[in-house]
Amino acid sequence: MKIRGVDFILHPVGAIAPAVAFYRDVLGLRLETYGEPERWAEFDCGNVTLVLQGGAASAPAASRAKLALAVDDIDAAHARLIACGATVLQAPQDYGVCRAFEIRDPDGNTILLHRRADGTFGSAPPPPPS
Repeated sequence: MKIRGVDFILHPVGAIAPAVAFYRDVLGLRLETYGEPERWAEFDCGNVTLVLQGGAASAPAASRAKLALAVDDIDAAHARLIACGATVLQAPQDYGVCRAFEIRDPDGNTILLHRRADGTFGSAPPPPPS
């Protein structure tokens, strides 16, 4: 068997409509597909599709996977999320290889926002020098 890559990430949420509003309007992700009866929404995240599946039962936060989103400007992202009223768990921290901070979505899922020091994300090559 040969794995070709990650096609999408399934992220369980409670109510789909408020989750879609948060990921679209607060995080600014581009909504590609949304079906209310199906409780399913797909967002373009550049190199992978993020799927929200509604109707998930609550699970302890410690048992949930953490979504990590790469951003161009970590400080601007932090300021925007505070202005939007998002639950921001910390100020941006410098970890050497990246700067990052965490937020919670309306369902309590932790989301890490980060920017690598070399400007890459995923397996993408570094951006050209400016």
